[in-house]
Amino acid sequence: MKLKNILRIVLILLILTGVVAGLLYVTIYFNQRDIKKLSMPSNKDGLSFTIKNKELLDQSILLETGSIKNVDMQILSFKKDGKYVLQKGRTEDNNPELTEQSIKYEAKRREAIALINSGFWSYEGLDRPFAQKEIELGKTGLLYGDDQNNISAGTYPNIDTAKMFTHMGSNGWDTGAFGILIKDKKVDKSWEKGDPDQPNARSIYVETYDGIIRIIQTYGHKSLNKGLNHEDVYHLLKDLGYSNIRLAFLLDGGGTTRMYTRSDNGKEKVAGAFVDDRTYIEYLYLTKRDSNATDPYIWRDPELVKAGKSKSITYDDYIKAIYSNGKIPGTQYQFEVSK
Repeated sequence: MKLKNILRIVLILLILTGVVAGLLYVTIYFNQRDIKKLSMPSNKDGLSFTIKNKELLDQSILLETGSIKNVDMQILSFKKDGKYVLQKGRTEDNNPELTEQSIKYEAKRREAIALINSGFWSYEGLDRPFAQKEIELGKTGLLYGDDQNNISAGTYPNIDTAKMFTHMGSNGWDTGAFGILIKDKKVDKSWEKGDPDQPNARSIYVETYDGIIRIIQTYGHKSLNKGLNHEDVYHLLKDLGYSNIRLAFLLDGGGTTRMYTRSDNGKEKVAGAFVDDRTYIEYLYLTKRDSNATDPYIWRDPELVKAGKSKSITYDDYIKAIYSNGKIPGTQYQFEVSK
């Protein structure tokens, strides 16, 4: 082979090496930039915690693992207008055990990169005795959103159902849990009546004004006298700064607290407060934007339907009502007819 050809090959290899190295540098640069932007901030006035590891999932979601008050913690952070959106799913089986195996199955079925526990009840199953019991116990907060990460919250029964469904749209979701912690920079402590003030595992939804959504989970359990109490929860949110928080909401916690994540290498992990046997029906999960996440379901009490007092309702029920006579047969709902 002539020296000229050898030099040409060497030059091509050097160029390709340079291109690969440049692309690798750019990837690392942007990854580090995103990690820095998505990282949970700390504040001298907030609750002290330690982050031991940071992992970027699909260059879109930051998973931070660490510890707080001698228990493990995990934080999922992602951009509101990014590649992934928060959705709600129902288990394929009715009320299965909340095991690592069942969670991984549901995540795979949804093609979810992350999955967490949600709340205690939702509008499509308001007639359920369990739902009414939890509401009577003070778990009256409602978190709801559309399929574009536009998420809001209110307190049952002071919810304008028509506005809620208009906000949710055909691919939206809702879940009822403890309630609002902070909304539009203002602290709300009305949720505390539905939860004993003692150390426990916590699951917190937080959205800040810079367009970052976080799911913060801290583990432990009241049976172990480990975890965060009410004051600790607010103290932790001080790390983000109350004035920076558009919405913070306390989801179901305690022994139900779970978080599934899937790394880029395919490795799956389920963390949580594994202290006793639990079952579940609904959960929240992260899926790619514009995925079809509709999960039609309705549970109505036949006796309440017969009496015209059913409280269970879906978005489809609402749409049919406003384009007919405004009524949903068998329920307490009456809406203004769309013209």
